[in-house]
Amino acid sequence: MARIRKFFAGGCTPRGFCSLFDYIVGEQARRIYILKGGPGTGKSTLMAGIAAEALALGYDVEQFHCASDIDSLDGIAIPALKSAVVDGTAPHIIDPRYPGCVERVVNLGQFWDLQKISAHRDEIVELTDENRDCYQRVYRYLRAAKELHDDTYALNSTCADPNKINEVTEKLIGEIFGQSIPGRMGRQRKLFASAYTPQGQVNELRSIMEGFQFQYIIKGDPGSGRDIVLERIANYALAKGYDLEAYLCPLNPERIDHLALPQLSVALVSSYPPHIYEHNGANVVNLNDSLDQAKRSKEHYTLHKNFVFFDELINLALKQLRRAKAIHDNLEQKYIPAMDYSRLEQVKQEIFGDLLTVPC
Repeated sequence: MARIRKFFAGGCTPRGFCSLFDYIVGEQARRIYILKGGPGTGKSTLMAGIAAEALALGYDVEQFHCASDIDSLDGIAIPALKSAVVDGTAPHIIDPRYPGCVERVVNLGQFWDLQKISAHRDEIVELTDENRDCYQRVYRYLRAAKELHDDTYALNSTCADPNKINEVTEKLIGEIFGQSIPGRMGRQRKLFASAYTPQGQVNELRSIMEGFQFQYIIKGDPGSGRDIVLERIANYALAKGYDLEAYLCPLNPERIDHLALPQLSVALVSSYPPHIYEHNGANVVNLNDSLDQAKRSKEHYTLHKNFVFFDELINLALKQLRRAKAIHDNLEQKYIPAMDYSRLEQVKQEIFGDLLTVPC
């Protein structure tokens, strides 16, 4: 039975919108369709339709949900066909690297009645600017939240026993890996498993990790060594020739939250708010065991206040994301009456027909 895996290829972070769209298919891509066109042109609907066609034919599908609205799609990929269809509009603007032979651009704005849109010019400009201002505020709140998170991380790090972290790392490496794959370096695919969205802090871990036979759940507060263990395992895997999926932290995209090793059917998942994860039969590693709790108790008040204010700042960011979505929904209503949706079915069939015929 065909399977759907769900991810985020981009999202709001303290440093702005972070795009990982280059990792949707990667260098082995045979065909990528880049959809252009403003709000209300049916990009998400078109991608969902192509995904449904692929599933009906038995192809596994990867869906990349939009962090600005998880009910919408930023892209889909069909791994067996080494192909994808992606939204190439702001904030994840995508330009072809190999135009024509790999990437093909489809401008859905060609089906607009431009006179109808022009009648709403002033409203469109105002709503677009309001939407931009909301996101700038989101990024500022996330930056402030990250400062508190970093302080908590630093406090806990001073209480962590590096020898115990090394011991955990070596034990996991010994359990997971066998012989190396000769003659190659592993490839790394970077994505997000979770995102800050108008619907809250959402993760797709269940969908992503479902097919992995061996799972490790890594628990521990910020600074307990979770990210250190995962980064060392990732580096070891790549050096041994294994491909991996690295799922980055939306609060700090330089850190790995989760790892998956498809060739070994192994997943290592951080379980810490907001992404609490459970799996029957998983091996649980609690890195809080590496913390000196007596030393940490001296910072109890600071750690508590950091958590309270961090949570408040995240909630303020989520509130702005909800406001931004409401503005975007209003903006779409200015475009929808101007769109000829009857043309989308033909475009969908042309794209999907081409994906099926591209040599793999």
